[in-house]
Amino acid sequence: MIPAPASPRPAKTALLVEDEQSTLRFYLAGLKGLQEFTLVSAANGREALERLRDQPVDVVVTDLNMPVLDGYGLIAALAQRYPSLPIIVITSVADPSLQNQALDLGALQVIPKPPKLSMLMEAIRTAASLTAPGLVRGVGIGSLLQLMNWERRTATFTVRGPDATGYLYVREGELIHAALGKEEGLLAAYQILSWDGVQVEFVYTCRVEPSIDLPLPEVLMNLALFRDMKVKKQLPRNPFYEDNWNA
Repeated sequence: MIPAPASPRPAKTALLVEDEQSTLRFYLAGLKGLQEFTLVSAANGREALERLRDQPVDVVVTDLNMPVLDGYGLIAALAQRYPSLPIIVITSVADPSLQNQALDLGALQVIPKPPKLSMLMEAIRTAASLTAPGLVRGVGIGSLLQLMNWERRTATFTVRGPDATGYLYVREGELIHAALGKEEGLLAAYQILSWDGVQVEFVYTCRVEPSIDLPLPEVLMNLALFRDMKVKKQLPRNPFYEDNWNA
């Protein structure tokens, strides 16, 4: 007997952020029609940010009133760290000024509770189909960074590799920060820059605090050495690595 073909894996991921478990169960059950999406959840803004460190998502759907870190704080953090990530707000807050505050912070759309599920599914599909202003395939990320350096550009890069997604932050042409999962800073930058065959999206904004103060030409020169080393413990002992990489 010929085995049935395996079902294709969902191509996109939506993160639902809701502290009321009954409401969250309602969303997860009612959005099963989004067969092209994997649905993941978080109970508050802090959990959502932790989830995003572990896996990339294509759209965030969040409540506003939540404990620990509310929706406003989450939207502000997402706009800082992931400025190209679309955010949909679902809220019972009726005050237009509070809804506008969410939009001003970076939300794409505000939907009143309880949402019509067909409308919510369409909003999620539409949001996830949006692309960043810059989308590049087949060009080395190092070359793009050099171009940004020459033009003194400011941007946030979302770099999609074969098995992970990383983020590079450039201010006035210099690489100031990088994030890959729970790794941040220079080591995360070298890991991302060593990938081949990436897809790169970027937006012309950068709001994070700097963690890298090495000039970009030096970062790119040291990249060749990083690629030659299989594990961090093999790196030669010198002040540059001791100062910038954790043991």
